[in-house]
Amino acid sequence: MNRPDPVFDVSAFARDHARPLTCVSAITEVTADANGATLYCATQRLQRRYRDRYGTSLEVATLLGPGPVATIRIEFPTEAILRFRFAPGDTVPENQTPMVVGVFSEPPIVQVEATEQQIVLSTAHLCVTLDRAPYRMRVTDQRGTTLVDTIPAAVYQHPPTGESEIGGTSLPDAWPWFFRDQLPLGFVEDPDSGLAQVFDTSFMGYDEHFYGFGEKFGPLDKRGQKIVLWHANPAGKTWPLSYKNIPFFMSTRGYGHFINSAYPITYHMGDLSHTHWTMQVQQGLLDYYLIAGPSFSEILPRYTAITGIPQMPPVWSFGLWMSRMSYQSQEQVETVARELREQRVPCDVIHIDTDWFKTFWVNDLEFSPERFPDPAGMIATLREQGFRTTLWQLPYISTQSRLYSEGVEHGYFARAADGNPRHIDGFFGPAAVIDFSNPAAVEWYTAAFAPLFAMGVAGIKTDFGEGAPIDAIYHGYSGLEMHNLYPLLYNKAIYEYSERMTGEKLIWGRSAYAGSQRYPIYWGGDPAVRWGDLANVLNGGLGLGLCGFPFWSQDIGGFAGTPTPELYIRWAQMGLFMTHPRAHGPIAREPWVFGQQALEIFRRYTNLRYQMLPYIYSEAVRCVATSQPVMRPMLFDWQDDPSTYDISDQFMLGEWLLFAPIVDETNQRRVYLPAGQWMNYWTNEIIEGSRWLIVQAALDELPLFLRAGAIVPMAAPMQHTGECDWHNLTLDMFPAGKSTFTLTRPDGTVGQITCLSGEGRITIELENMSGEITLHLRGIHSGASAALGNQPLALEKHGHAQVCHIPAGEDTRRVEINLE
Repeated sequence: MNRPDPVFDVSAFARDHARPLTCVSAITEVTADANGATLYCATQRLQRRYRDRYGTSLEVATLLGPGPVATIRIEFPTEAILRFRFAPGDTVPENQTPMVVGVFSEPPIVQVEATEQQIVLSTAHLCVTLDRAPYRMRVTDQRGTTLVDTIPAAVYQHPPTGESEIGGTSLPDAWPWFFRDQLPLGFVEDPDSGLAQVFDTSFMGYDEHFYGFGEKFGPLDKRGQKIVLWHANPAGKTWPLSYKNIPFFMSTRGYGHFINSAYPITYHMGDLSHTHWTMQVQQGLLDYYLIAGPSFSEILPRYTAITGIPQMPPVWSFGLWMSRMSYQSQEQVETVARELREQRVPCDVIHIDTDWFKTFWVNDLEFSPERFPDPAGMIATLREQGFRTTLWQLPYISTQSRLYSEGVEHGYFARAADGNPRHIDGFFGPAAVIDFSNPAAVEWYTAAFAPLFAMGVAGIKTDFGEGAPIDAIYHGYSGLEMHNLYPLLYNKAIYEYSERMTGEKLIWGRSAYAGSQRYPIYWGGDPAVRWGDLANVLNGGLGLGLCGFPFWSQDIGGFAGTPTPELYIRWAQMGLFMTHPRAHGPIAREPWVFGQQALEIFRRYTNLRYQMLPYIYSEAVRCVATSQPVMRPMLFDWQDDPSTYDISDQFMLGEWLLFAPIVDETNQRRVYLPAGQWMNYWTNEIIEGSRWLIVQAALDELPLFLRAGAIVPMAAPMQHTGECDWHNLTLDMFPAGKSTFTLTRPDGTVGQITCLSGEGRITIELENMSGEITLHLRGIHSGASAALGNQPLALEKHGHAQVCHIPAGEDTRRVEINLE
């Protein structure tokens, strides 16, 4: 299908008045069981048209009569998760998709009560009330808070009479007032194409806000926005389309919502009606999960219990990745590696992008023998220097590639209608699309990486994946479904083979769908080199994190263009404290290229990031276990503070560190500090929260704050993660009340740090922390004293803090600090 706009327009399909709407009108029969209920429904068909009302064209509707039977299935995988399926006909499909991998072996017993007016289904967490006629569904949680309240395809007064009228106004006449741009539960079908669409609409709380939907580069709060879930290369970070579309969101009302479909989906989250939100799925089935919270930290693990829990990448991946598009020769790679060590810029990964093939962009998975004469020797030498090597590839095989004829012969590519490979246009000619829904194609393509892993390649970049053509024929799915599903299958294939060959859990992916959190890591694609893209990049990463993705990265310096030294520095200050920092662009992104000042600032913050490795890695382990994002927006931890709802230019890294990067040329910004005490990381100034600050920050300063109670384990300086000393640490602390930190080392051993502050005394307990420990105590006056058991410890002033050295000793130790 050749079209200038590759987006399937879901809204236009439903707006076509040539297709009547069919809406659920009443529940006619109920079959209940231990896990839920099946509802058989009557429908009514409506024909819409436009009518001129004194100069305004309004959409009106005419009742055509009864429609076909439709069926709803409501069940509860757990007490806090409701699954809703709706389809035309007298059955609903099971709908097993690659997104859903969770197994719920012991669903709860559901209480079902039925009267002539209503059906009520309830568990300990959720209560579903269904009006029989006109059909309407309300879901409340254990607090009694209304989560979802759908609109009925009728207009009526309370109590409901079952009649579709109010004050003599019929449903068709009332349509422009009550239903314009809002679609009650129902469907629309196109007999010519065989396509169908299902939809539903719910009331929206006046103070309700929405987050998620994947990596979207606009405002973090999606209230008032139209959200199109359709993978595309946005070529910059200022467009609504994106690489990572996830049909999941969370509401400040305390629920999550996941649509189990890869077909085109559009949400109207208040952009067409300020009081309602609507979902439209280009499929003849509406299958969604409603997940009770109320906190986001409770919702996310319940969501990943459905779509798969995140995995933990290796420790070296948390170091700096140095890249460009592309290093073109072995000599160039080895020169950059040598300069990184000479310039004392810590780094763990050298990534070779597009130009390692014999012919640039011709995906044959073989090093050019002229430009890379000894790739195995190069990789081994880099490894001795503390670098891992990762490689680029893409899921499209050029007709010039040695792999092309083999793929054609065995049918490993998506096909056109004539049976030949469906070609897409690449940068350097036509290419075939690997069909990752074909298990034989997966086995064939991934096996081609075996020689690369054998020579020591540490990981694969899964670039592209968001352009699967919808008019192609695939092994397992229709083209319309495969477009959004493609990245999940693509990433899964490369990830699983990489894990088999290396024992480590990672790819470096660009496109993603629901469930892709099972296959870390992802980066934010190709921003333009401009200040506006810098701010929008952060929106995307924070939004993706609210969809169950703990890890995310982006291109330090931006991609398209050449940054000024100032923009490069500000981008580095932000990017170095993502979970996985990477410098990348079409030309050099090494810091010395941008001048001495840029080098010094880059080195300073890279060193700080590496010293924070014990903190970052430990927080990553915790967040994987809880499905929380490591870097997250303020509202995640302060969900009840409305001041946090639209903040997307600052973030928490783990529990204790607040980063507020400068994202424009002004060297200043507003920072919001939530309730509690905070400390300026650089000056030790203590600031009471629940307030906004105007912060001035010279080019070499990144605004950074510690949350009261902070415990941040720090390592000695290093040049790569393999040099990290995980036992002899500095604990950077801002004692306040009781706080704890679990230190997790790469070998799986765990240390526990507990700090209790109050009544003139601080008690610090260290468990499984037998190395030399330095306490870096902030906010402590110079008259304090310290002791380890009966052994006095010296407190020394160090800048704005007091420092106490604890010699190596027993696994469990207790330090008492007297402040009086």
